[in-house]
Amino acid sequence: MLCKNPKKNIKNIEISIDEKPRKTYNHIMFKGGSLLLSQMQTKTKCDMVVDTLLAAIIDKKYPTGSQLPTEGELCTMLGVSRITVRESLKKLDMMGVVSIQQGKGTFVKQVGLNTFMQPMFGLIDFDKFDIASIYDARLYIETGSCRLAAKNRTDADIANLESLLIQMKDAVDQERLETALDREFHIAIANASKNNILEATVTNLEDISSACVQRLNKVFTFMSEAHSQHEKIFEAIKAQDEDAAERSIIVHTQASKEFLL
Repeated sequence: MLCKNPKKNIKNIEISIDEKPRKTYNHIMFKGGSLLLSQMQTKTKCDMVVDTLLAAIIDKKYPTGSQLPTEGELCTMLGVSRITVRESLKKLDMMGVVSIQQGKGTFVKQVGLNTFMQPMFGLIDFDKFDIASIYDARLYIETGSCRLAAKNRTDADIANLESLLIQMKDAVDQERLETALDREFHIAIANASKNNILEATVTNLEDISSACVQRLNKVFTFMSEAHSQHEKIFEAIKAQDEDAAERSIIVHTQASKEFLL
């Protein structure tokens, strides 16, 4: 059943989806305020709504922090049922593109490359992964991340890394397990590299590593050793010594791998 009684003066994009499925579209672009759809393959109406709203968000029709139209307004705009709109918004929420706030509405989150890599995380069969494979990948990816971080880091990056090191030292001194800080430290290095692809890749590798380590039921007990290794990585990046940064991350990655095997 379609929504009726559209509200007046709704500030939105003019989009519409044919109620006759199912020849649909996987290429979407805006031109002169209109949505152009290239007919390519079969999709559900829910998929079409997701693609359409995602394209609008990427095109800054709905910038970060802005509120999407209500479910009823989207029904009118898109010509689909409330159930379709609701399921579409749930998908966007799971993708990390929007935040559904009960009683307030749906708001656009900051969208980056990692946002679009994240859905692949659910497709991974962790039974086929092993620590050696993960840390071999980390070795090659994070050496590049550290080299670029040493080259491109800013004073703000150094301040952020130093703050994380202080928090990790406090955790070590108090014998608290703070694996989240370790994750943030590696992502902060990737951010300092000023390479969005590396940052997105490292972020997803951290998530994969965490998921696999949890399956091993192993606790990360060498926090003190890891902190010492982090300090050496930090000092090399701060000094903008690319070779030293690479050597330090190799030592850290190999030590982590050996502990977990």
